[in-house]
Amino acid sequence: MTDAPRRPILSLKFPPAPKAPPPAAAKESRWKCKPCGAAVVLTGAEPDDQEVRCPACNAKLGLVGQFLSDPPSPKIRARR
Repeated sequence: MTDAPRRPILSLKFPPAPKAPPPAAAKESRWKCKPCGAAVVLTGAEPDDQEVRCPACNAKLGLVGQFLSDPPSPKIRARR
């Protein structure tokens, strides 16, 4: 045998574990205010009895539950 330095033993490495998908976000819906046309975004995290107001003109558009029902209530003052 020779006194040469030994090479390290090669080993197989497992690939990194796949990243877990992000948690399912609440269903986001986008609407337009009928009075002024500004965008209104509902994240789905709001309580059903909370009222929705336009961020631009502050008009009351309806309740969150009315927006999330299928089909949406005809009483809301917004369009998709």
